Amino acid sequence: MPEVLQQMLNYVIAIYIRLSAEDGDLSDEKSESNSVVNQRAYIRRFIELRPEFAGAQILEFCDDGYSGTNMERPAVRRLLEQVRQRKINCIIVKDMSRFGRDYIVVGDYLEQIFPFLDVRFIAINDSYDSKDHKYGSAGLIDVSFRNVIYDLYSKDLSEKVRSTKKQLAEKGYCVAPYAFFGYQKAPGNKHTLLVDEDAAAVVRRVFDLFTSGLSTTDIARKFNTEGVLTPLQRKRLQAVSRKWNCVDQNKNYWTSSMVRKILDDERYTGKAIYGKTTRKKVGSSRVKAVTENQWTVVDGAFPAIITQEVFDTAKSLNRSSHPGSAGESTRVFYRKIRCGHCGLAMERLQSAHPCYVCRTDRYKPDIGCPQDKIGEKELEQAVLASIRTMAQLVRGAVQAKQRQSAKDARHNQRLDRQIKAHQNSIQMRQQEKMAAFEDMVSGKVSSEDYQHKRGRCEKHIQRLEIKIKELEDAKRQAKGEELSAGSILPYTNVRTLTRELVDLLIQNIYIYSSTSIEIVWKCGDEYQRLLADTTKKEAAEHEQG
Repeated sequence: MPEVLQQMLNYVIAIYIRLSAEDGDLSDEKSESNSVVNQRAYIRRFIELRPEFAGAQILEFCDDGYSGTNMERPAVRRLLEQVRQRKINCIIVKDMSRFGRDYIVVGDYLEQIFPFLDVRFIAINDSYDSKDHKYGSAGLIDVSFRNVIYDLYSKDLSEKVRSTKKQLAEKGYCVAPYAFFGYQKAPGNKHTLLVDEDAAAVVRRVFDLFTSGLSTTDIARKFNTEGVLTPLQRKRLQAVSRKWNCVDQNKNYWTSSMVRKILDDERYTGKAIYGKTTRKKVGSSRVKAVTENQWTVVDGAFPAIITQEVFDTAKSLNRSSHPGSAGESTRVFYRKIRCGHCGLAMERLQSAHPCYVCRTDRYKPDIGCPQDKIGEKELEQAVLASIRTMAQLVRGAVQAKQRQSAKDARHNQRLDRQIKAHQNSIQMRQQEKMAAFEDMVSGKVSSEDYQHKRGRCEKHIQRLEIKIKELEDAKRQAKGEELSAGSILPYTNVRTLTRELVDLLIQNIYIYSSTSIEIVWKCGDEYQRLLADTTKKEAAEHEQG
């Protein structure tokens, strides 16, 4: 009983809740779907009814509006990160499809990762509890088959949703979850757009100012000076809960690209345009552009804010002043370079010696960003050197971890041999007890002699069991964390920087000055944890030495 009580007190339970965008009922007025509320109540009721979870710490992770075919969900990533850090030892979901619909990925977690990390996984409606299956879900045909069905169902559902959206778009209906700047959803009809007069006035002014000769930078500066609300600020004012991709949502301001986006959007003429991009595969977050002749375009789908003539005039001026950026996607640092002060993308100045500079001050003069330029070649060399250094550090840490794992394995093998010897001794004492009992029954020894011999054997067995428990406790637990940090290992001597390599390893590069940069690695947290563990072990060994 004490061990059961201790286990109860040690439970840290993660409740995971998920609902796909297609299945949800989110709106601008609601912060979460009804199904999310129902899942939460259902799981918490399950926990309350089980005494083994009494006193357990409960954490909640919720992805409202995310597909189960993609594991790159914010809440599930936070959950798995805490699992790797050994902060969570039990996960409870309504059913397995809530955790994920990719049967291969879900199978890996159920059969390998969670058992290896001693994490209990419970799917209530699937009647699955990993505690009842010592070796994960391996061999459970019903579980594996159910995961395959979930995967196929999700892909089929995604195709049906895509087909339905296309049919609605062809009729001129709005299929976007939110209205774009200048419009708002009609009350009670999410497929109809109405003009948002305050925002529409800003849109018309953008076209008027641009066609009268102001540049996009001048317009942005003018709007910032006048305090004109940006599209994000207006959405926030309307309490729209959409998560916008913005550096600082509280200090959002007009930029040249923001103005240009409005000038490029032909929907302001009343056209419904659908299908400009498509996902590369079901569940993927990556999209690819679709050629213009494959778009779905419906004229007069909703009230126009500007005329087609005004749009065409602005389009011709926009092309002449901003002819395009052919070849941008092949640049080594494409969409990676940001100002370390304002956080916005820096501008690449094209010349014989390209360089980067922050131009935010052109439309926000009081921003205070330094005007230092950093050459692209110098930046390439700095990033290459950083990749080599990080790769060497990670390789050293991985090798140290492997040496420690081998050392722990040898240590555990020695203890296993001692445990085996004690177990053999216990077996011999059990045989002695049985032989003494048989001698007493046959009359060879008295009852007093039997009791004396039995007591001596039981005391010896108890001492051996205590020793076995101490040896088991002394066994070193292997780290149950397989890092994806290994992606950097082959580049300890890399000499050429490519776009593919930058995309693989780097999230962003922040420029603070011509001599100060910060690289945000895609596996940065794992690098730091791996290096910190290695440093800690080396320090401990040094103290012992």
